[in-house]
This record gives sequence, structure tokens and C-alpha cells, in this order.
Amino acid sequence: MVVIISDTGPLLALAGVDQLNILQELFKTVLIPEAVQSECIAKQDSAAQHIEIAIQQGWLEVRQAPCPQDFPVSLGDGEQEAMQLATQLQNAMLIMDDRLARREALHRNLAFVGTAKILWTAQQRGIIPSAALLINAMAANGYHISAKLLEQFQ
Repeated sequence: MVVIISDTGPLLALAGVDQLNILQELFKTVLIPEAVQSECIAKQDSAAQHIEIAIQQGWLEVRQAPCPQDFPVSLGDGEQEAMQLATQLQNAMLIMDDRLARREALHRNLAFVGTAKILWTAQQRGIIPSAALLINAMAANGYHISAKLLEQFQ
């Protein structure tokens, strides 16, 4: 069974368009390290509230990660802890979009998937009607998605 671990960006992007429930429907449980929780709720907005509710419901589960070691200083605490947690668990799959974090995950032989792939999968399974509409909504909220990626969903 695959263990899903999310970074901060995908959670905030999905919560920002009121679609955090997609993760629950696809995976039942998603783990986040404490640093990701802190980053998600730092800005007390509606996205943070959605994330806090998911934690209270128990399907978004906060885990303590071992102290991150030997990560590039360009990576945030959430990215480092998410990858460190993934190294401690068998069959871990990270949800992350940051290019530098993904490069580091590849370097560490960690499996990962991006938010766009999550949305495409949700569309294929009939959970959402259109991945493209949600990707555009996330981009309108300021979530950085490459133009090349957006073209794939148009």
C-alpha cells in the first residue's frame, strides 16, 4: 500500500479552490510533517481553515519527521521534512510541485507526483469534471503552474 505524503504547496493550492477533499477521495489518508502543518496554517485564511478541518477530521494526519539532514538550503522546512519522512516509510509517494524539491527527490530516489497529475487522476476517476478548470483556478489564485503544463490540459 502506498503511503501519501504532501508538501505545503499542493495542500494550499487545493484548499485555496475548495478542493482539498480530492486528496481524501483518492487516498483516504495523507500524511504531512509538522513543518508542513506550520506552513499551511501560518496565514490564517480560508485555505488554512480547510487544512485545519482536514487535520481535525483525521484524514490529513500530522507526523513527526526525523530531523532533516543534508538538504540544500534552497529547500523549505516543509519540503525537507516531507522528504525526510518519505525516506523513513516504505512505499512513500510525495505530492510536490516545486522544481528544486522534485530534483532533490529524484536525487534521493523518492517517488513523487504533482498536483496536476492528482487532478488528472481525479478527473479520470470521475471525482471532478475538469482538471483544466481547477488548474486554471489555482493559477488565478497565484499558484505557479508552468505554461507548458497548462497547455497539456487545455
